[in-house]
Formats: sequence, structure tokens, C-alpha cells
Amino acid sequence: MKKTIILSIFLFISASMSAQDIVGFVHRQLGNYPKSRLLDIYKSCFQDYMGAEHLVTDRSRVEDYLNEELNVTSLNDLMPWYYESCGIDGNYVRVSLKAVKDGIVSEDLLLDAFIRSANAENKSSLDSWRDRWHEIIGTIEQMNLNLKNYKEDKQFIDSILSAGRYAISHSPEYREAYLPHYRIVERGIFEQEILPLIQNAMIIRIAEIEVYPEYISDYLSAARNVGAESVSREPGVVCIFPMQMKEDKCQIRIIEIYRSQEAYESHLKTPHFLTYKKGTLHMVKSLKLHDHIPLDAPSMNLIFEKMK
Repeated sequence: MKKTIILSIFLFISASMSAQDIVGFVHRQLGNYPKSRLLDIYKSCFQDYMGAEHLVTDRSRVEDYLNEELNVTSLNDLMPWYYESCGIDGNYVRVSLKAVKDGIVSEDLLLDAFIRSANAENKSSLDSWRDRWHEIIGTIEQMNLNLKNYKEDKQFIDSILSAGRYAISHSPEYREAYLPHYRIVERGIFEQEILPLIQNAMIIRIAEIEVYPEYISDYLSAARNVGAESVSREPGVVCIFPMQMKEDKCQIRIIEIYRSQEAYESHLKTPHFLTYKKGTLHMVKSLKLHDHIPLDAPSMNLIFEKMK
């Protein structure tokens, strides 16, 4: 009797946790991509569970398509992230073509990682994915999300699964708003071969600055100006965010995020930075720079979206 009760409690908790995971993912998806429809939620969950939509049997064809996509897209066409986890569990990762165009990941490496991920032998079956989707949609049904074209999307997904198919495209609204250009890579391959390149390329820094009391007002004005100018004018500058400590007004902290070493070096040569540097040199009593490694880079996109 006790074993039955314990097992029932365990199964209840497991189901509850699974529902929480689904709800959490859906809220993240809609927070990052408000134009998402059910089609886009399905696609991300499918990619997380099954990986790429097709096996790769013709490498040259896949390579030609990647080359074409790289040639017709510019950096302005791409979302401001290098990667994001798919779906609920993050078994697979979307690697943006931005990582290639910024020179961080080679085209050959991304292509090879994508093909190996697509052709992995441990693929889940369509039946198991169908069961998994029924769990997901059951939770979504209870969320009352008021998604655009929800009934039509749900019927379409049901129809392709009933026909033994599973691959779909992003919704037109999603494609128009977010211009998705990425490749799906299995997490183990991504973390071993691609993530270190991205982490080493990005510069994330906190500057600790102490300003002489008599110059504090002038310094704050200069720091505000260089931060605003840098972010608005330089594509490679993600963030320059100066802050003043409450308990010591002479203590300044600046969060700096650059997309690459090249972007940082370019920033140092801009007129607005040189004006700031030369104009505040006599105001600064001490300066320390601390570089950091991001633990959750994909969430940066959501953080900055929330600031709007």
C-alpha cells in the first residue's frame, strides 16, 4: 500500500514538473518572439526532441544551400544572438549564421556539425514524438494563450502527424519578424566544438572605476555620452552601461559587451571613444577591467527585449 502511494506521489510530481517545464518554455518563447504562433512552438519543441527535420544524404546540396543563404543575408538580417537552445530540454541548439558571418565559426565547421547532428543514429521515432507532442499540447490547451490562428495551426499539426509526417516551416509572421537563419546542432557537439569559439570571441567585461570627487559630475556626463553613442552607432557594441554606486558616488561600474575582439578594437578607434578617453583621463583615480565568461548567453536577447 505504501509503495503504491509513494509511486502515485512520484508520478504526480513528475507530471507536474513536466507541465511546469512546458509552461516555462512557452512563456520564454513568447517573451523572446511575441509574433510566434503554435507552429513556431511546435517547431522548436520538435527540433529539441528530434533534431534536424531530415537526414542529410547529399552533402553538396546542403552546402550549396548554406552558401546561398550566407550570400543573401546581411548582419542586419540576423537576430542579435549566436545560439539558443531548442524547446523544453535543450537537447539541440540553433546556431545562427551570424556566428559564421562574424567570423567566429567557420562555414565548414557549422556544416559538418549540422550534418553529423542530422544523421545521428539515436533519433527518436515518430510515434514517440507524437506522444510527446500530445503531452505538450495538452498543457498548452490549459494556458489560454490566445495565439493567432491557434485552431487552424493545431488542426494542421494534427493532420501531418496523422499522415506520418512531422516537418513544418516557421509561420509567416515569425519569418517576417525575426528572419530565422540558423542550423540545428546536437548539444554535445555544440558544447564541445562551437560554444568555446563563441565564448572566446565575445568580450564581456565589467570596468571598476574610481573618479576624483571634484570631477564626478563631468565624468558622469562623459560616460553617459560614450555609452549612448557606442550602442547607437556601432553594430559590434551590444552594451555599454555605466552605473554609479549608491554608497560611494565616486565608484563607477560599466558593463561592456562586444560581439568580438574585432568589434572591441574597432570601438577603441571611434571618435566618440577617443573623445571620452582623452577628456576623462585626468578625472580617473583608478581603473580595473574584469573579463567574464557568459553562463547563459541566449537569455541576453530576452533581457534587452524587456528593457523596451
